[in-house]
Amino acid sequence: MSKTSEQTWRRVPPRSPAPPLLSGTQLRGAARRQVEGSRLARSRRNNTALGRRATDQASSYQQLRDLSAALQTIREEERAHLARELHDDLGQLLATLRIEFNQLQLLQIANPVAERQLRSMDELLVRAVTSLRRIATDLRPSALEEGGLYFALKALRNEWVRRHGISCKLDVKEHELILEDCYSTAVFRIVQESLTNIVRHANATRVWISARKRGGTLRLNIEDNGSGIAPADLRKPRSFGLLGMRERVWALNGKIGIGRLSDSGGGHGTHIAIELPLPPSDQPLLSDIKAAPTTRT
Repeated sequence: MSKTSEQTWRRVPPRSPAPPLLSGTQLRGAARRQVEGSRLARSRRNNTALGRRATDQASSYQQLRDLSAALQTIREEERAHLARELHDDLGQLLATLRIEFNQLQLLQIANPVAERQLRSMDELLVRAVTSLRRIATDLRPSALEEGGLYFALKALRNEWVRRHGISCKLDVKEHELILEDCYSTAVFRIVQESLTNIVRHANATRVWISARKRGGTLRLNIEDNGSGIAPADLRKPRSFGLLGMRERVWALNGKIGIGRLSDSGGGHGTHIAIELPLPPSDQPLLSDIKAAPTTRT
């Protein structure tokens, strides 16, 4: 054999041994493992997608909460602005008009028809001034601006009892209700909405309201002895009054529970329990940072 032939022969790689033949059981096991691997990979992808979707939903939900809180703040600012405009502008005009009208009435008018018309106009002016004050108070109660939450709740209770004739017990302490504006506004609007719902739906004869501070938490309880709220009403998507109350509480990181009482002086009644964590006294006010079970006797 020549040298060249010998080198060529040496460069030929040796033949690999044939793979062993697999039995049917081994083939089925391999196929099963492949299917399980594909299923596991698909499950991991689905879990990742679900986790991403849940994160996106949580982020969107928080954004909606923030938007709701911002809209509540804007709404209260607009209400305060409208109340001031009504009081300072239209209220002053009506007051001036009534003064001049009273001066006109001092004149000796011999015509009885004219006298009756003057008396009628005076009554209309009084009704206009009264309506203006009521509208301005509903928009933004002056007691909340001037005296704080304690006097605002007192005035709201007294006016509500006078208008509807329903007994209402108010358990509050003035020194416990010296709060930031955002907390005072939220509590006042929640009580206001609750009393409105009681008149519309509860058919109650007695109401109990308690707002007391316990440590760093303000606890608000509202009860009535009416027909009680049905569980289905709590789940109605268009129960905007209840939804607004919840949003006000959640915006302040609080807790709210609304339920039907088993017995309340002959009726079932509704109980609203709210807990609002208050900021420590050494923390700055929110207004400086951003422009922005009941015991019954």
